[in-house]
Amino acid sequence: MVRSLKVAAGRYVQEHSKLFVYTIVLFIVGVLFGAIVVNALADGQKADLFNYLKGFFGLVNDQRLPDSAYVTWHSIATNLKMLGLIWILGLSIIGLPLIVVLMFLKGFTIGFTVGFLVDNFASKGLLFAILAVLPQNLLIVPSLIIAGVAGIAFSLMLVRSRFTQNMPLYQKFLSYTILMLILGVCLVLASFVEGYVSPLLMKMITPHL
Repeated sequence: MVRSLKVAAGRYVQEHSKLFVYTIVLFIVGVLFGAIVVNALADGQKADLFNYLKGFFGLVNDQRLPDSAYVTWHSIATNLKMLGLIWILGLSIIGLPLIVVLMFLKGFTIGFTVGFLVDNFASKGLLFAILAVLPQNLLIVPSLIIAGVAGIAFSLMLVRSRFTQNMPLYQKFLSYTILMLILGVCLVLASFVEGYVSPLLMKMITPHL
């Protein structure tokens, strides 16, 4: 069973290798752009964000973070909405460019967050990003990249189906949906990491910021 899944996953990556490269590069460009935008912020905007961040660190130090269960369920809702949106966009031809935008924006958000932390707290900010941002995103980012590739691939297949007879759309749709459900499970696991693991790691570094 495990071996067959590995074979199927390898075949899927090989079949869509160009889309994977394109999506990953797009995500990386988003990360870089987000980091660059930090330097373009006005001093007033930087000051407002810095004060907000210091306030958040104060909540962490005072043990006044939101309940882990609340954070987890909020994260689950956010991540599954993102996944569901990609799934829906993949079902239409016009949704393809919007999936591209979502991939870029996800990278931008991470790049801006990490860039702002590093810009204001140097190496300690980088350490905070590793402890607070990285753990859940080790699952979220690959899952969303795979979802983006799957959505783009399905959208392109719909374009080809207009010119090709007897294309098994139902089977492709079923495979597409099952893949999204599997990715949904991964995102739920990531949400539990964000709700229960990341706060513990944040408490280790915030006293030193």
